[in-house]
Amino acid sequence: MKYYTHQIDRLCRTFTMAFLLSFLLYGCAVQSPVPSPSYPEPTEPVPVYSPKLGPAASLYRQAESSLAQGRYRQAEMEIERALRIEPRNSDYWYTMARVKYHQNLPDQAIQFSLKSKSLSGHNSDLIRLNDELIGSARQQLPH
Repeated sequence: MKYYTHQIDRLCRTFTMAFLLSFLLYGCAVQSPVPSPSYPEPTEPVPVYSPKLGPAASLYRQAESSLAQGRYRQAEMEIERALRIEPRNSDYWYTMARVKYHQNLPDQAIQFSLKSKSLSGHNSDLIRLNDELIGSARQQLPH
């Protein structure tokens, strides 16, 4: 019995030493946070996203050109392709709303304008354009 008691005491001391050693090593391994370097404020404003720069920019430009020429079906196909590439682009949704407006589909024009507004963030110019288009489309609705 004395032998087992001696073994248990020895085992307890070993575990205690291992615990203390691991605690000590953990304290050495944790690094204090390094302050992040401070950068000077940018002198130029950060450029806002433009539809002319995205991966579907050429399709967008084609759709705008087709819309200006009155080729509404062609503009619709081009902007649909652009939206498949960049579905969160608020400018593309606004262009689709304009196409639908010119196709005499005011309900769809309103829906696409609302989608554009929901994605436009703080772009006040685009929000204003969408509001104007929604107002014009509502006037086209049958009473």
